[in-house]
Amino acid sequence: MQEMSDRHWRQFDTPVRLMDGKAWVGPSARAFERELRRNRQVLQTQLQKAVDSLRRPGVGSGAGVVR
Repeated sequence: MQEMSDRHWRQFDTPVRLMDGKAWVGPSARAFERELRRNRQVLQTQLQKAVDSLRRPGVGSGAGVVR
């Protein structure tokens, strides 16, 4: 899970960086940028929750867990 989180953690960084550089302008661009930033935060929050939940004692050691 940690490897998957590491691979995807920065998934939206390049598009956000491009938006910071004003690659697009106008109201639609601002709305898109807000949604992009929100999606990046949602992704990172969910990845962190998944990693944290598997680090809890007794979790991840049962049958059927892929390592």
